[in-house]
Amino acid sequence: MEHAETKVQKLDIDDSIGIIIRTASKSLEKALGENLKKELSLSGSKWKVLAALSIEDGISQTNLADLIFVEGPTLVSILDKLEEMELVQRKPDPNDRRNNLVYTTKKSQNMMNTIVDCVLKLRKTVTQDISPKDLETTKNVLRKMTLAADRYYVQTKNS
Repeated sequence: MEHAETKVQKLDIDDSIGIIIRTASKSLEKALGENLKKELSLSGSKWKVLAALSIEDGISQTNLADLIFVEGPTLVSILDKLEEMELVQRKPDPNDRRNNLVYTTKKSQNMMNTIVDCVLKLRKTVTQDISPKDLETTKNVLRKMTLAADRYYVQTKNS
């Protein structure tokens, strides 16, 4: 008995917007991580937590994990290390004692300017040859794609 051959589709990764975005994101993350490791002796996971807390100090652990794209148990391990280093403090959420809120400390607040300076320096370096118009267009397109992907995620999750 003969079997019909099934043609397997292949993704064109050279022209995949998702791969291009991921590669750009990882390249930026790697460059920033290397700079912050030299400047502050912080690993990637640690500086991401501090950077997120510079945006919203006193955020819940759940929201913090979502913000830096890690699972809850992974974040707990990172926070344990940051607490040992006296860079964060966890406090019970007064509205829901099952949750912890994560706060910066005086010691980590003193590092925030260095983190922000490193981010701004990298941003300036990687965008120096890109016109402001192209940058604005890129940001607008990526925001629209993010919204569409989030809608798709919710639809898929709820179906």
